Amino acid sequence: MAPVYRERGQRLTPGGQAILCHLADHPLDFRKEIRHALRMPNGTFQYHLQALEECGLLRPVRYRGKTYYRLLIRGAPRVAMFLERLGWDEKQPGASLAQLGEKIDEIHLAADRAILTLAARESASQLTGMREHYLALKSLLVL
Repeated sequence: MAPVYRERGQRLTPGGQAILCHLADHPLDFRKEIRHALRMPNGTFQYHLQALEECGLLRPVRYRGKTYYRLLIRGAPRVAMFLERLGWDEKQPGASLAQLGEKIDEIHLAADRAILTLAARESASQLTGMREHYLALKSLLVL
């Protein structure tokens, strides 16, 4: 039987599962906050993060000097199927696949809403800027 570290790309580690559960509950935590909340040594934490990245579950996002982690899978049924295939252990506290899938869907929905709101604000401000520019040009041309 191969050691767990050799199966890293094919199986989900227990530490990786803990990180994923924490991210589902606290999606805006950055790297250091996650590590302190889970009380993991830095090397162990990094190992489990790499395992999650290799499995295709997370992607690091760097913003203003901090590293956040974006969950890459969407859709509650797809989340459940994907994690079952990776060996998800539902015996751990807070590890119900149905609940986790719903939490991840809520995270993506909130992120989509925030992005659309920001895009609407930016386009409205651009339209306002264009309108002011147009009025200034019109006033110059009419005189």
